[in-house]
Amino acid sequence: MREAADGLYQRAQRLATTYRERNAARILALLEEAADYDHPGALFELGSWRHHGIGAERDDARAAQLWERASAAGHIEARFALAIAYERGGGVASDPDRAYALYDSCARAGFVEAIYEVGRCRYYGIGTPVDREAALADFTVARAYGHAEANCDAAESDGPRRMPPRRP
Repeated sequence: MREAADGLYQRAQRLATTYRERNAARILALLEEAADYDHPGALFELGSWRHHGIGAERDDARAAQLWERASAAGHIEARFALAIAYERGGGVASDPDRAYALYDSCARAGFVEAIYEVGRCRYYGIGTPVDREAALADFTVARAYGHAEANCDAAESDGPRRMPPRRP
């Protein structure tokens, strides 16, 4: 089964490298078929297509469900996308604690984008207590790995320029 899912996913990837609008339906069908086998990459890609409305109407709730499955299978980018969804309330109820826990999980796995986001959460107290000292340390690590936004922040004030989402 895993081989079949890998084959479907690879075919979708090959088609996507030469993306044409006319290929979208076929790529989507291949991703959906591979996702039926719980292929982590296909689940992530399909979630991203749903989130962006590529090949079908935008559906953030479905995207979050797909990212949840991919995350459970160990897909780090899906876990990061899910963290963003929980922080912003995109397709799931806003849950800053869950968002922070997911960002932290990704950061501990070495995902540079997540290292920066953990720092941003600590800076503003999103899902975790405010700890500016720890946040600045996170930004320093993110900069060491070449994170562009962390580099821009350092040039301005060493605080994150991107504010947390507004709460209703």
